[in-house]
Amino acid sequence: MKIIPIYDDSVSVIPTRVIECLGDATGDDMAVLLAALKCGESFDADRISKEFGIGKRAINSALRFWEKNGIIRTEKSEEEKSARSVPFGKKKERADEGETKEPSRPQRTEVPPLTTDEAAAFLEGNKRVKMLISDVEREFGKVLTRAEVNKIIGLCDHLSLEPEYVMLLVGRAKQKNKGSVRTVELMAFEMFDKGITTYSALVEELSALEKAESFEGKVRKIFGLGQRSLIGREQEFIRTWCSEWGYGEDMVGEAYEITVTNTEKSSLSYANAVLQNWHDHGVRTVEEARIYQKEHPGREKKKKGAPKSGGAGTSFDTDDFFEAALKRSYKKE
Repeated sequence: MKIIPIYDDSVSVIPTRVIECLGDATGDDMAVLLAALKCGESFDADRISKEFGIGKRAINSALRFWEKNGIIRTEKSEEEKSARSVPFGKKKERADEGETKEPSRPQRTEVPPLTTDEAAAFLEGNKRVKMLISDVEREFGKVLTRAEVNKIIGLCDHLSLEPEYVMLLVGRAKQKNKGSVRTVELMAFEMFDKGITTYSALVEELSALEKAESFEGKVRKIFGLGQRSLIGREQEFIRTWCSEWGYGEDMVGEAYEITVTNTEKSSLSYANAVLQNWHDHGVRTVEEARIYQKEHPGREKKKKGAPKSGGAGTSFDTDDFFEAALKRSYKKE
């Protein structure tokens, strides 16, 4: 298929650097970039998420990708700049009934220190937090130090997290064989930074993480990755396949076959491009994927004799374009 550009007077300029990054960019990365270039200072992640069907995690990942590659620069709004964390001993003002306020983002990854008197005063009026400390000690099988007690208090006061929320993170830390209060503290700030501040939201997030980790083991086996550490982009690929696109190991296995056939290499980046293409075209099963591949063989395999891209105002072959991006991607691995 050929596409002949027909532009009117309304044209958005795409930097050449973007073309150079196509090998590493996902479909979501491109969609977010185009939305960012269109919206400019009025970029609204919530609206973009609804319009494009892209998860907020993917949007944030895309923004980081383009910022890292020098395409965009993100700046906090005046409202974000003026946000301040609430000091100990002071309760946050409640939002008006029916109004939901986004939590202000802490500027560090540990809670502010407490004096002995401040900790004692807080526990005196918060029996649930006092019980939480006992539960954490029982779960970790040790008596917490004063510094560790202060961290638990800080998670409940500084981040306004419920004791049940903290205990979920304690269980998660033990599951990962990292049974320390500092690990729980780091997890709490990470979740808070993602906007996950309620017990129900945390349950959903941890469930998705456990599902993704189980799925990752299957992907490792399919691609023969062994125990090597995955880079961030590879982890994001696997999470997207599983959590956002709902693909199972059968679909990933089919994408792997196409990847090795076309590249003679076990490339997660190439497989991601294959799965992204299927997702964009509504392909949900292996049978549908095989039919699609027969009808669109040029998507991953370059056609012989296909016209090359021309100069301004000429047509270009999308299969060549797609193939070039994929080759850049898997060669970099």
